[in-house]
Amino acid sequence: MSIRPAITTDVSPLLSLVQGYYHDSPVPLTIDESAMAAHLNQLRTDATLGALLVAELDQQLVGFAILYRSFDTRTLKPLLIINDVYVAPKFRRHGLARQLMQAAFQLADERGYAGCSWQTRISNHGAQHLYDQLGVRETGWIHYDRAGKD
Repeated sequence: MSIRPAITTDVSPLLSLVQGYYHDSPVPLTIDESAMAAHLNQLRTDATLGALLVAELDQQLVGFAILYRSFDTRTLKPLLIINDVYVAPKFRRHGLARQLMQAAFQLADERGYAGCSWQTRISNHGAQHLYDQLGVRETGWIHYDRAGKD
């Protein structure tokens, strides 16, 4: 099992994992594969946007972490947003999500980020159990969303 930055040949197999991620979501989404492939390629190559990590087991991609660069005004440093972490269902409970999170933390440290930030659904008890074990703290913030105009 390994966690590594995505490479060009990972983008195509990642599309099925991203589709699985949204299929398993309480808010399902069918992705536009060409638009998603272009986005993953940009994320993979443009460090000013963020990073794309993959989990590989027996030469098969089984998970990913989509990371975005933001900014923390308090520290005047960039902040890494761990936006999406996913491991395919049959590969869960092997420590891959933990490794993806730890790789994101390491990437943030290496790039001089102020830290990492992420959120999860209130109903996602499995993720909360992992995050509690990572020694992180719940921030007490309430998250709001407003959809933009199409």
